[in-house]
Amino acid sequence: MTCPPANIGAVPRFSVITVCFNALTVLPNTLASLRGQTCRDYEWVVIDGASTDGSAEWLSNQMPGVFVTEPDNGIYDAMNKAVAHANGEWLFFLNAGDQLADPHVLSDILSIIDDSAKAGDAPSIVYGDVVYFGTKGERRRRFHWLTRTRLLFGDLCHQATFARRTLFEQIGPFDTTLRYNADFDWLVRAFKTNEEIRYVARNIAFFNKDGLHVVNNVACEAERDLVRGRYCSRPSWLLGHWCLRLELKLRRLFGEIT
Repeated sequence: MTCPPANIGAVPRFSVITVCFNALTVLPNTLASLRGQTCRDYEWVVIDGASTDGSAEWLSNQMPGVFVTEPDNGIYDAMNKAVAHANGEWLFFLNAGDQLADPHVLSDILSIIDDSAKAGDAPSIVYGDVVYFGTKGERRRRFHWLTRTRLLFGDLCHQATFARRTLFEQIGPFDTTLRYNADFDWLVRAFKTNEEIRYVARNIAFFNKDGLHVVNNVACEAERDLVRGRYCSRPSWLLGHWCLRLELKLRRLFGEIT
């Protein structure tokens, strides 16, 4: 499916959001993957944290639909700013260093959204799979095993996820008291609603796993435990987490990519 650009003044179907700070070396690849999309019905929303490496100047020349460069209080503060500025029906975070998996991601997702709406079961979240890449190579992660209840015991890469803008209005913004897991916390809240959630068996993005939350893995996991404690008791979480890990290991044992 090839979709035309949004009409001037019309609400775009997608707001593709990029938050960044001193990321000039990787931003061109991120933008190239977006501009290579067959679907043009999107706006590019960029929130730059007052970069000093030339990123702000380079971004300004690329003429994003929305561009803000100013100091912020961390990545989730920047993401909340982006949500507030976004005009699109659907929001997708493609941060500096990340890339869309292929030129047809947006068009395929739009087809699924529209077909679901015609069938009367329009989703508010659509998610797929992600390829993690970095200095240690790459690995595909599938999220077909995910359910509303299982998210709390596992995880979901935010770069796998499209969310209706109205869902942010319903459940609120990212919790900026969290340093590494505000996106996980937001997704848990979203999955706890009665909104329709849809999995798509396709790669959505290449996710740069050399980011802050991965580099500081111990701190990230400790904070994630705190987030899980908001929604269930520790014994319940430990049991659910152990059962999920066992199931995924058995799936891998029998040759299934997880």
